[in-house]
Amino acid sequence: MNPTSARHQARSDERDNRRVFAFATIVAVLVVIGALMYFYAADKRGEAPQQPAAPSAQVGQQPQSSTPPAAEAAPGAQPAK
Repeated sequence: MNPTSARHQARSDERDNRRVFAFATIVAVLVVIGALMYFYAADKRGEAPQQPAAPSAQVGQQPQSSTPPAAEAAPGAQPAK
C-alpha cells in the first residue's frame, strides 16, 4: 500500500467513524424520546403502577376483614379456623 492510498483510507475510516457515531447518537436520542412518550401515555391512561399517596399514612393502619370478629359473631356460631 502506498502512502497516498494509506492517507485516503485513513480519511475514509475517519469519515465512516463520524457517520456511525452520528447515527448511533440519533438512534439513542430517538429511543429516549420514545420511552418518555410511552411512559407519559401510560401514565395518562392509568396503566402505570400506582404510587402511594403518603407513606406515613400507612403506618398503624390494619387491613379490615370482611368477616366479623369472634366477639361480635352470632351466639352459638363456631369461629372460623
